[in-house]
Amino acid sequence: MRACEAALAILLCEFVSIAGAAPAPDCVAEAQMLSKAQSELPGLEIVSPHDKPPYCITLETIIAFANRVKAHLAHCPSSDFAPAAADWTKTQTDYSKLFARHRCKRTM
Repeated sequence: MRACEAALAILLCEFVSIAGAAPAPDCVAEAQMLSKAQSELPGLEIVSPHDKPPYCITLETIIAFANRVKAHLAHCPSSDFAPAAADWTKTQTDYSKLFARHRCKRTM
């Protein structure tokens, strides 16, 4: 029993040291990818709520992008996206409400 506990402790220590040695995020490259993705986002103004599938997919795409920005800023707080953080949070909240109001179904 003690041999198992000792082996488990060693294994746990090795796992923690490996997990702690994760490479630092490349904030500049990540911000560049986000900028490119932002330029390709669909505009909500070009779809109508009456065209439910395209409208819902557009909402979901923009919500997912806002979540990516939030995750990026969590580990890259001085990113070029930092000044727009509040706007993306508001967009995510507002579009989530629209998503629910129009009874959209998640596809991602």
